[in-house]
Amino acid sequence: MPKSTQSSKSVFSPSSGTKGTRLERLLRHPLVQFVAFGVFVAALVAIVTASFDVSGPSVQEKSIGEVAPSDIKATRDFTYTEPDVAATNALRERVAKSVPPVFDWQEGMADQVRERIDKAFASMRTALAERAQVHLQANRPQVYERIDKETSGTDAVSAWLEPMSQERLISWSHELRAEKFDPYLDTELSEASFETFAREGFSERTENALENVVGRVLSNMIVPDMGLIDEQQDRGIYLRRLRGDKLLIEYHITDVHERFVPMARTDNLVQRAVDQVLSPERNRQFRRAILSAASALVRPNTTYNESKTVEKRDAAREAVSDVVIREEFRKGQIVVEKGHIITERHYRIIDKMLEEDTYINRTQIIAGITLLVLLLVVTFYVFGRKNVRHFRPTTKDIVFMATSLVLMLSLTWLLSLLFHAVAEQSDWGPASTWYFLVPVAAGGMLIRLVLNNEHAIVFTIVFAALVGLVTGSSLYMMTYTLVGALVGIGAVQQVKHRMALMWSGLAVGAVNVAAVVAFILLDGELFQIETLRTAFFAFASGVTSGFFVLAVLPLFETVFGYTTDIKLLELANLNHPLLRELIIRAPGSYHHSMMVGSLSEAAAESVGANPLLCRVGSYYHDIGKAKNPQYFAENQKVGENPHDKLKPNMSALIIKAHVKDGLEMARQHRLPREIQDFIAQHHGTSLIAFFYHKAKQMEDPDIPEVDEKDYRYPGPKPQSRETAICMLADGIEAASRALPNPSPARLKGLVQKMINKAFTDGQLDECDLTLKDLNSIAKAFTRILTGIYHHRPEYPEQAPRRPARPEPQEPAAEDTQRTPPARGRRGSGAQKAAPAPEPPKAETSLADVSSDVWEITKEKVESMQKETDAGRSGDSGKGERAPKGAESASNDSDEGRESLPRLGTN
Repeated sequence: MPKSTQSSKSVFSPSSGTKGTRLERLLRHPLVQFVAFGVFVAALVAIVTASFDVSGPSVQEKSIGEVAPSDIKATRDFTYTEPDVAATNALRERVAKSVPPVFDWQEGMADQVRERIDKAFASMRTALAERAQVHLQANRPQVYERIDKETSGTDAVSAWLEPMSQERLISWSHELRAEKFDPYLDTELSEASFETFAREGFSERTENALENVVGRVLSNMIVPDMGLIDEQQDRGIYLRRLRGDKLLIEYHITDVHERFVPMARTDNLVQRAVDQVLSPERNRQFRRAILSAASALVRPNTTYNESKTVEKRDAAREAVSDVVIREEFRKGQIVVEKGHIITERHYRIIDKMLEEDTYINRTQIIAGITLLVLLLVVTFYVFGRKNVRHFRPTTKDIVFMATSLVLMLSLTWLLSLLFHAVAEQSDWGPASTWYFLVPVAAGGMLIRLVLNNEHAIVFTIVFAALVGLVTGSSLYMMTYTLVGALVGIGAVQQVKHRMALMWSGLAVGAVNVAAVVAFILLDGELFQIETLRTAFFAFASGVTSGFFVLAVLPLFETVFGYTTDIKLLELANLNHPLLRELIIRAPGSYHHSMMVGSLSEAAAESVGANPLLCRVGSYYHDIGKAKNPQYFAENQKVGENPHDKLKPNMSALIIKAHVKDGLEMARQHRLPREIQDFIAQHHGTSLIAFFYHKAKQMEDPDIPEVDEKDYRYPGPKPQSRETAICMLADGIEAASRALPNPSPARLKGLVQKMINKAFTDGQLDECDLTLKDLNSIAKAFTRILTGIYHHRPEYPEQAPRRPARPEPQEPAAEDTQRTPPARGRRGSGAQKAAPAPEPPKAETSLADVSSDVWEITKEKVESMQKETDAGRSGDSGKGERAPKGAESASNDSDEGRESLPRLGTN
């Protein structure tokens, strides 16, 4: 489990188990990413280029097909050039046809054929020898007498074969031909030739004769026919000499008719080679066999290479330059006469005349700006990705930052145009003074609120450099932007509500004024009226930055689906309708959620996760229990458990349903996806052990029917560190309530046991928690629980209030699967105030909390119930009245009487 690099302030961490929003799915496509990057760079280049003066002469454009109202004359001397497409294509085709064809000569074909002959004959000799050896075993004494002891391998084989008839040898050869001869030769010889070779015993002499004949013939360049060759008499051909796949040389030859032999003439070559290789004494049958076999083995070794020919001709076409039409125009020369129709060619000439003066200048500027933008964006992104620990933007983060950069740069450019116009019409100083009014710190502040410090700093550096270009390569504006934005980034770190952004804007404004004073000091113009004006603009820029971020932050939260800390703080309000409904309908679950939130927040701080997200997500993780609160132990009265009347599988379905119900409620109230992840993932795929084991006990051992999958939550498993922490806190908080004698050592053991259980069950496999993180989380849980279950002195006046009860025997592992018994409370020996040799071992629990705290909690529930009932009619008889809920919470069950007062001890 690699350690997460996500900042504790960045809450966007898409779950791998979810499909994501439509925008996120679209941005995963590589083509979309490439197009988006191109649009982004083009937008930046367009904005920066627009700030440069690269316009040409102001001459009205004429539309094609309109009548020229007056003579259009050349404003200067220029040369108009236009490519002649038809002439160029015709010339290219002529050049391509003049390129000779390409032929491949397989020089090594003779060696390949010799190798096949050698393998085929050797295979047959070996096979025949093996057959002969088997056949002659019965006549071994006679054979041995005929073998000279001094003869070697080949002579010995001949001596073995001598006693056998040629008919038997030919018969064996035919039997072996399909397996031992034809596959190696890759050519089917005539029956006569094969039987002749068989009579010869496929001897090495026969083999050598055939190889020599074939080699002599294939030393020539043999082509299938001379048709294409004859056509190249004038220009020749390109010949590529090959040995296998290796090109030896390529050259151009012109004497094509003398060099090549068509296949139709190879019979003469074979006959000549036979006469040269075989002596006249050889019998005619053997000569005919060699002649026939060689003719069958000879094939064309020089063939036309169409692909190489096309490649050479295409290259020749590309080498042909365009045929250009040139026309000289003199200043004052009429391009279009009055009353004539403006044609496409006229329009191109006029457009060329207007653009040629500034074309080179514009091209250079655009190329330079493009290169600079790419260097800024790519360099800082790659550097941050490799060297800045928490700079790990997702695709959605990159799109958000790119959008913010384009919008902020566009705003800067538009305001610069406005300031230029205002400066020309007023005496409030030059446009460079008005530049300090631009809210340049807003971009960095916005990125910091949505993502983290690292993303905001990288954004600010790139934005500051581009602002310097847009405002005329101003070093002052670049420095001003960088300093103001960095102060703004630091100022919004502790923002706890939206209005606090304006206070951050004041801090930015103060630093902006200091920066402007520094610039004025460098220019030696401190004590002038313009100093106050510029300082006012700088301060207004900071304040405006705060207002700007305040205005656009909800828009970006909605469009990109981000959940900022400000949004989380709004959701943390305990008066949220879902939390109000939870405390009224399921007070036990509500206080359980509050405690899980405290545990999660402390654990998140210890591992660098987002503590605010953990706390708020934990508040809402069990809101689904408000649908059917009576089925969850923390909300049940003593002795009333609906699960006693249900089968285990039905109970498990009801328990699991609180996840689905919670997600439905979250969607109805439009909770962010990050909060919905807590609801969906806080149980992962863990087992509802109580009902599973109960079902197993009720199961017929001979007919197993209980499937463990039916008793597991549907998941997904926690996908982020925050949801994993909530899962652990949820289980540990529930288990700690049933722990007898909650001493620090026992609490520590419980925490370790529950974390190990989740780890070994695989519930943490899909999140980024490391073993080091789990150790830190365990310490945080233990510290918080130890503080909750701390030992307190026992007051005599409290002793009569709570009768002693028997110690619980087994703590339940699931807060939703216990049948609440009439349990005793920890610390039962606290009623006796009589002195003893040793103080009693006070097994202190939250049951010993002051009854005043309980009454306050009860009054809060009743008050909220009255507020809710005021908007309802006819609900007074329902079972979710506040007094009854409070009474249920005050019973002696595990989830009622212990869970609500627990907050009062912290």
